[in-house]
Amino acid sequence: MTQRIYKKLEGMTLEYVSGRLEQRPEERAIRYTVSFDMDLDFTHFVQMANIYIPRYLDSPVNAIRPELDGLAYHYSYNYLFSSAGNIRDNEALFKLFTSPDNYMDDWAVSNDLEVRYGKPAFAIIGRTLRITAHQDFRLLDDSRQIVIEDLPVIRFQWALNLLEGHAEEPGVTAPITKVVLMYAHEDLVEAEGLQMFRGTRYINSRQLSFGNIAPSQILTAQ
Repeated sequence: MTQRIYKKLEGMTLEYVSGRLEQRPEERAIRYTVSFDMDLDFTHFVQMANIYIPRYLDSPVNAIRPELDGLAYHYSYNYLFSSAGNIRDNEALFKLFTSPDNYMDDWAVSNDLEVRYGKPAFAIIGRTLRITAHQDFRLLDDSRQIVIEDLPVIRFQWALNLLEGHAEEPGVTAPITKVVLMYAHEDLVEAEGLQMFRGTRYINSRQLSFGNIAPSQILTAQ
């Protein structure tokens, strides 16, 4: 399997706005809700995309998928069909993946926990995209209520997976990832015992308490 290429995109940023941690005893769950502002420099985006997929935005068979770990799970990729050649700014690019229909909201198993992303809400504010998202956690063992100490470290990703289509290549039916552009740096560092891309924003959940999540509690891997 070909190893994915991750590249930092200059001008791509993820800025924390607000958040809250709350109990949901009716589902034996704990939920965090957060809002972040996502930005990118469109000129740099086009330049980087064209390095890996020449004339990326001009081909209707190319595709894009946002990677939003810690925020939401987008379960499909979006072809550039109706938008190819018309994407000339951040707003047009963001509209490719802001439909809630493309986001998962089912329970899944992760280690000893069940986790569930909600469908995110988006608001385009100038060249910035604000995402408001939540994730629920509960124990697989239903004999007790989950507590804060059970929560994992939560990393927040904001990246764009660029896929190249192959309309004229026999036997190829799906686009192939060529590069993933992200706000973090490409080198890995250790934070909270985990390997993270340098600059990744994250929460050490065990240091939280119920109520508002302060900006100082959004940490940076470095």
